[in-house]
Amino acid sequence: MGDNISLVYSIEGEQIGQLFDIQPYYSLDGEQTFQPIKTAWGNIGSKVPGGLNQIFVWDVLEDVNALQGDVSFKLRGKTQSIQTLDEDFSEVNFELVSLHRIENNQIELILNITNKGDERDLKIFNRLVSIIGFNNRKYEAQWGKVGGVVGSERYSAPQRTLQTGESITAVFHFDRIPDDLSRVMRLDVGAELLTITYGVDLEIGNMQFRDLPVLDKPATEIHEKGIHSFETTTTASFNIEPEEIIDTIPPVVKFISPKPEDLTDDVLNVSDKTLLIKGTAKDENGVSQIIVNGRNVSLSDDGTFQTNVKLRSGINEITVRAIDKRFNSIEHKIAVNCKASPYHDSYSDIQLLDDILSKKRPPTYYAFIVGVNDYPDPGILPLENPVSDAKKLANVLIENYMFDRENVIFMENATRADIIDELDRLARRITNNDNLLIFFAGHGFFDLETKLGYWLLKDASIESTANWMANSQIRDYLGAINSKHTLLISDACFSGGIFQTRITFPEPTEQIDKAYERPSRKAMTSGNLSEVPDQSIFLRELVNRLEENTKSYIMAEELFSSFKPIVISQTSIEPQYGDIKGTGDEGGDFIFIRRN
Repeated sequence: MGDNISLVYSIEGEQIGQLFDIQPYYSLDGEQTFQPIKTAWGNIGSKVPGGLNQIFVWDVLEDVNALQGDVSFKLRGKTQSIQTLDEDFSEVNFELVSLHRIENNQIELILNITNKGDERDLKIFNRLVSIIGFNNRKYEAQWGKVGGVVGSERYSAPQRTLQTGESITAVFHFDRIPDDLSRVMRLDVGAELLTITYGVDLEIGNMQFRDLPVLDKPATEIHEKGIHSFETTTTASFNIEPEEIIDTIPPVVKFISPKPEDLTDDVLNVSDKTLLIKGTAKDENGVSQIIVNGRNVSLSDDGTFQTNVKLRSGINEITVRAIDKRFNSIEHKIAVNCKASPYHDSYSDIQLLDDILSKKRPPTYYAFIVGVNDYPDPGILPLENPVSDAKKLANVLIENYMFDRENVIFMENATRADIIDELDRLARRITNNDNLLIFFAGHGFFDLETKLGYWLLKDASIESTANWMANSQIRDYLGAINSKHTLLISDACFSGGIFQTRITFPEPTEQIDKAYERPSRKAMTSGNLSEVPDQSIFLRELVNRLEENTKSYIMAEELFSSFKPIVISQTSIEPQYGDIKGTGDEGGDFIFIRRN
């Protein structure tokens, strides 16, 4: 994209948690000699996990004066280490030990569960333990055993008392697994913790692991690492020169299927369960991305794209977005009426969400938006853009989405006490039918020794952390605010420290009505444990997507996935999205509802 080249590769056949050292090279003389790529970011260097669709971006003109003609790329990888894949839920650690095939077309999951807190009962419903393949097909556990307690049916819920410090093994089986399933896109483990003290305390959590290999035998029986080293090459043609190209014209999209003349009163009437979306996208400087309903679609050399979209009975909204290499974009929206049949669901997921919302008191959307430019402490540099960035987000939420002005709290150059006071007010005001968005732009800090992350507010001192806002305190407030859905957006250095979990791979899989029904506590951050620029590409693209969106409902994860590649291509920072553990997330998602 522009002066950057994005390269995508996959590492398969690895062991669970296996990490690699990945080094990229390029050749301009037909693979006679290779030079190291020096100015690049993404999934390269040390501690790169295995998985599909790994990406790194080369800032070409930082390494060479120009790039014309055929370029060969080489990736060299070697085994570095094995990391433990685990997640914590209320002082209970869930470690993924193995995911492997057994006889009769089954997959077996083994977890090691350790209670680091007080004595409590652990219950895991078999049907809440599931794996999802990269074709979005879901398999639920049909049998489970938790510390010796067996549940032999899909709806069984093995329950076991955990003593303080006790570790147990949990095993689950998935049936009727196709032979070609060698990786899973997502593993979900839903659990309940019951603690009896002066009363009964019930906690519900959902652990997630992403992009995992399915082994041929249990990991405990494998004594050698899956891959010691690998090397791969590919060649492509480029024409990259340093001259600035002025381009404000978006790509031109023409549809082959459905044809414009097939629509009646701007609606396409169909009776099939799937619809072929096919067309061409052309741009004089090249098209970089085609996104259909939040998912990337491959583009052929002649500019043709196609994908099949699953439909539900009733009205379906299909959004096709084309982005060129200069980041101009255009969006086309197609309304499709899938006529009901005895074999169709009676509602589309959009209609189901309409139905859910109409039967209850409409949810109130609250936003708490904070931007900090000024830092009186001379040891902390002032910033120029956070306040204006925060205002841009507040305006687009009020003007385009169901955030009423009186429910949007905007704070400029807030202190730590200001933040705490407002969070206390929100905790008293918000009900479990309401939704909350929190945004912070300003300085952030991550202490590598203590593993603690912080927001720095106006009254922060470089000499003391007394007025710093710890991520752990933010998580406590997110857990205490009794909202239906909470979305935290942080545009600050080291903002990825808010996650106490493996970050989710941004590939929306949920139906929108189901995503709304389940409570969620999600975070979207401009980076991981790294510095981010004052002039925020992340915020610019977030606001652009919110302004350009024409769908009635859009999930936060879908919104994030639509602009993440652009942020990666223009910066050395990879934004993050995921659930915040220990705050009440049950696997749903925050839904933005557009005003009519």
